[in-house]
Amino acid sequence: MVRRCRLIALAFVGGVFLAFPSAGSALSAMFIRLGPSGPAPTVVTVWGSLYPVWENTDTVAHTVSFANGLCSFQVAPGQIGQCSTGWQLGEHPYTVDGTFQASIVKVLAGRSVTLSARSHTIKRGAHLRLHGLLDYSIGSPPVFYSDMPVTVLARHNRQHVFQAIATVAKRVRRQSSGGFPWQLYVHPERTTVYIAEASSDGDTWQPAMSRPFKVVVRR
Repeated sequence: MVRRCRLIALAFVGGVFLAFPSAGSALSAMFIRLGPSGPAPTVVTVWGSLYPVWENTDTVAHTVSFANGLCSFQVAPGQIGQCSTGWQLGEHPYTVDGTFQASIVKVLAGRSVTLSARSHTIKRGAHLRLHGLLDYSIGSPPVFYSDMPVTVLARHNRQHVFQAIATVAKRVRRQSSGGFPWQLYVHPERTTVYIAEASSDGDTWQPAMSRPFKVVVRR
């Protein structure tokens, strides 16, 4: 069954077309043109909350149909259309008018997380503030508040595995210099190695892990 395309507002920002299905939506779109020679580009990679939108720049209607039954819709000349269903990870082949072959590839958006402190050495009984930044890769949709928790793990020697000791940065605002700050005060009784980790959240963000940070406890 053919689904009619749904109209959405478009804006051109930084060389990328952005589409907003409803007022205030933070989602953004990768723009695909439909013309006499088929879709352009033929392979589009989307990540995070990005999603594909098709614009018909031709003088006749074109039909987009996905091989896996994800959706099928017709786009009239000068109009735009998109799938109303969600995108799972992997490749999604489709055809335009049953002739031109193309595909959408959904991948996880990249992230990074750092861990640091004022010193690698403290006196026994002292506290130390661990801190860092959680950030996403260039090209990902803008995120102004983080709902991406950072977990701090620790171990005392190589014979032990890292164990989670705290989860931080559940809801913080992005800094103007880039990244979401997090911090945790620790009180190690002996020499400890710490790692910060941002786990994968399913179909949006890649997992990320900081470099190990060793804190030596002196008497």
